[in-house]
Amino acid sequence: MPFRENDALVLRGLASHLREICDSERNQALKQRWIDLNDLKHSGPPLLLTSPEGAWREIIPTFPVECEDEQARDWECNLRQRIYQHDIIKDDAACDPVFTVNRAVRISDYGIPFNQSRSDDAHGAYHDEPVLTDLDNDLDRLRFRTMTVDHETSQASFELASQMFGDLLDIQFQSIYWWTCGLTWQAIKLWGLENLMISMYDNPDGLHRLMKFLSDEMLNFITFFEREALLNFNANGGVGSGGLGFTTQLPSRDRPVEGPVQLKHLWGFSESQETVGVSPEMFGEFIYPYQKPLQAKFGLNYYGCCEPSEGRWNNIRQTPNLRAISIAPWSNQATCAELFGRDYVYCRKPNPSPFCMSFNEKEIRKEFKETLTYAGELNTVMILKDTHTVEHEPERFAKWVAIGREELGS
Repeated sequence: MPFRENDALVLRGLASHLREICDSERNQALKQRWIDLNDLKHSGPPLLLTSPEGAWREIIPTFPVECEDEQARDWECNLRQRIYQHDIIKDDAACDPVFTVNRAVRISDYGIPFNQSRSDDAHGAYHDEPVLTDLDNDLDRLRFRTMTVDHETSQASFELASQMFGDLLDIQFQSIYWWTCGLTWQAIKLWGLENLMISMYDNPDGLHRLMKFLSDEMLNFITFFEREALLNFNANGGVGSGGLGFTTQLPSRDRPVEGPVQLKHLWGFSESQETVGVSPEMFGEFIYPYQKPLQAKFGLNYYGCCEPSEGRWNNIRQTPNLRAISIAPWSNQATCAELFGRDYVYCRKPNPSPFCMSFNEKEIRKEFKETLTYAGELNTVMILKDTHTVEHEPERFAKWVAIGREELGS
């Protein structure tokens, strides 16, 4: 055995439990509900999904972590988190019997290192100092990132997982190596948010050159992984800024295709949270045109995160293969429901503050009622995310789900 005997027993026990969950009638029914949702055939109450994110730091210490080896402990926590979501939180998360191993990939900077300062709190605030000083003279310093894959280390991790519980779970490498094709977070790390917004007025040509570089660079980045046959299906896991990607309209573990996975087989994702203060017209001039060529590479697309989408709809609606739209806490749900109807997946993100800071049940119920009123008949999922603390009360997640089921009739 590659790990100590006790570590192996713990991991295999957890993998066996997860396999039972995946094979259960409840999970198979949930999986079908997600397929119906993403195929735009959903009926019944909205689905409920939680994403503990930063709050896992307060949940994991409650786990009886038993493994001694560092790698074994990481895998143990991974398995326990997935089991916890099913057994304790009891939301509508569905899962496939898959264990994902990350490839060892080294990604360079853009020719200029980012300059970030952080607070003493490892999870606290940070500030990105712009590393470009002049769009007219500095862009020549930028370079496309280079990617180096350590195949030997990657394969060793894959084989270790296969030896440990490959008879219980399918072992696969990660699906993708990026989160968003939105481009603006890179632009801000390089040029700064204030500079980005001012440049729309005082140096539009320079900003267009920066955004064109970032779009071309991102295209080179994502096609590298396609060309090197390093992609994997993502229609059986988390996609976009919250949600699960199960669908019949993309290849997946259940519906594979021959040959390497291509970008057209995947969900894509774009957003531009940082430009929430930019007018729709300027978003349409300086941001969206550089996202669209990247979106065209993917089989289905998800748009948006914490920024309201309705004001930018004239641009966002042009997204090729657009399937899911984020409905931010600050969106007008009446407007969104009218604009999007049943033509898209309505991914409602309630404001996490009443949940995280005081568990204000009155406000939580109000949110459920509002979403049911405007989007109860749509292809709707309610996604609790950006939950970076629960004040060490992890039971709040299960309570939120229970309240949701009561208010939504699910």
